Amino acid sequence: MAITRYLSFVEEATHGTPVLTGGETIDPLSAEIEPSGDTTLIYEGASRLDKLVAPGPYINEGEISTAFDDKAFPWFIKWALGGYEVTGSGPYTHRFYPSPRALMQPFTVRVGKDIFEHIYSGCVVSTLGIEYDREFVNGNVEIISGRDSQQTVVEGPEFTQGNVYAGCNVTVEIDATDQSTYVETFTLNIETGADSESGITVGSRYPRRSFQGAVMVELEMTMSFFDTSQLELFWGDPAGPLGCNVGDFPMTIHVGDNVDIVLPRLTYTNVSIPLPGRDRIEQTVTARGLVAADGSGPVEFSITNDIESYTVTP
Repeated sequence: MAITRYLSFVEEATHGTPVLTGGETIDPLSAEIEPSGDTTLIYEGASRLDKLVAPGPYINEGEISTAFDDKAFPWFIKWALGGYEVTGSGPYTHRFYPSPRALMQPFTVRVGKDIFEHIYSGCVVSTLGIEYDREFVNGNVEIISGRDSQQTVVEGPEFTQGNVYAGCNVTVEIDATDQSTYVETFTLNIETGADSESGITVGSRYPRRSFQGAVMVELEMTMSFFDTSQLELFWGDPAGPLGCNVGDFPMTIHVGDNVDIVLPRLTYTNVSIPLPGRDRIEQTVTARGLVAADGSGPVEFSITNDIESYTVTP
């Protein structure tokens, strides 16, 4: 039986110029990318009747959901954060980190949809999420794209074979102490502030570029409640909130033995511990990643695998 549903992605050399072959191919949970807003201009004249029409700005937006893996998914991390370096001679250790830049790195997404391959060019990452909710560790990528087109679907695509992870493969260090016994679920979201709408100029209805905005890193964890240690981290003192001071500390999420998600300086923004009647008490922690004194952060990824580089050679 031929497989005709898949998702391929590959870096673009020029924003909006689709790359129609190559790249990585994965079996996603879903890929929901659709035109955003009205793509047609309607002239609303004083006659009170709609008579004139013209092509308007054209942008696609949506989300890709997939299992987090250590070979294909790092491309999305690179495109979201911008900073990248690699060390080693095999296996290779890849470091991804925020690097403020004027423009986002574009890429092409190709989605197999049974009867045709849907192509989205000029894609950029607006939000990248890593999530664990008692099943697989999943990755969610919200993208902004420009023009879409189509070509013949690939029957029997060759999937990138990366390692995927379940909860038993994850450990969490908070303030340099293993606190995996507390963490039930977590969601890490990285917003890039990508702005493609401003990249639409005269002569085109599609974005010619996408600007990077402010990077924001947020974390939410559902945690077991059997002591007050998380509340005390939030307060900064066992007795209650510290006067005018706010505490911060490092945190690392280890995924398998080859992936580290490092938040070198994290601060809890809220710890909620409601009393839900007869049900067990559960606490929800929200936090924000900050830049550390040495300039690292607010988030970094270290991934070791057999991929030589995540740099595209011109």
